Amino acid sequence: MSQKQTSQQSSCDHITKVLEWEYVLEEGQMYSKVSSYGCINCDAVSDSPFLTEDVFTDHSNCKYDPCFGCKAKTLQLNAGDATRDIPDKKWTAELKEYKKARDEGLRPAGTTYAHIEQARAASETLGTAYNAETMPKAHNITKKTAEVMKEIGQI
Repeated sequence: MSQKQTSQQSSCDHITKVLEWEYVLEEGQMYSKVSSYGCINCDAVSDSPFLTEDVFTDHSNCKYDPCFGCKAKTLQLNAGDATRDIPDKKWTAELKEYKKARDEGLRPAGTTYAHIEQARAASETLGTAYNAETMPKAHNITKKTAEVMKEIGQI
């Protein structure tokens, strides 16, 4: 049914809505397109959008105040934290502390304060620098564990 036929059948000020999508395979690519449009005020159906004289593409003189186009013009998109120029103080401080621990010869299991402090405590108990890659978890290192590690030659 064409748009001209539909608008003659109804005295409605048609407002377009999408009724159906159709999927087309072209050159190995799947594309979607609108196959039929309808009116939100009546049962009119068309194969192309309804044109109204009251709504212009620049949305400076809309009949519906504010129309969707006018609302869309005012949208502001923000990337949020992804574009922050101010670095996170805690994160920066933890990384500095991690670098300091690495410079001391420690190899903590992670960059958080908890991992760094556990590695320092384990190193003190072991009497040598802690390495998370080759040793048990830092929170499991006790004096008894250190003695066993010395006996088996791990440290």
